[in-house]
Amino acid sequence: MTTAGNTENRANLASDEGSVTVPAAVLVAALLLVLALVVDGGARLRATSRADSLAAEAARAAVSAVDLRGPTVVVDRPAAVAATRAYLAANDATGTVTLNPDGTIQVQARLSRPAPVGLLGGTIEATGIATAQLSVGVRPPGAAQ
Repeated sequence: MTTAGNTENRANLASDEGSVTVPAAVLVAALLLVLALVVDGGARLRATSRADSLAAEAARAAVSAVDLRGPTVVVDRPAAVAATRAYLAANDATGTVTLNPDGTIQVQARLSRPAPVGLLGGTIEATGIATAQLSVGVRPPGAAQ
């Protein structure tokens, strides 16, 4: 037995078909966007950390290039620059090395990696800076003994 009320309810139910699809699609798109931002943001943080580590290690490599031929132990400038460049090149990075008169060596390492998702840009660029100093027995050139 069908009444007018049952027929009306069935008509209302039929008009609600697919009403969850639009909000679900919007929600899924928003969640995918947030996931992409998290993945790309995490990759940028890792790249920055990697650049800092590369700069620190390259600075240590530069400091290990010492000149023992003179009466004092000093950093061998050409060897320090070569060691820094070799370390950075071996790790797919570029950078600069600055040998300061006070005996400190500052290294700036730059690296470039493709972004995993590319939502924040197709390439991740990161720069790290580190300073090292050979502190035992090092005198700047021209310093009194």
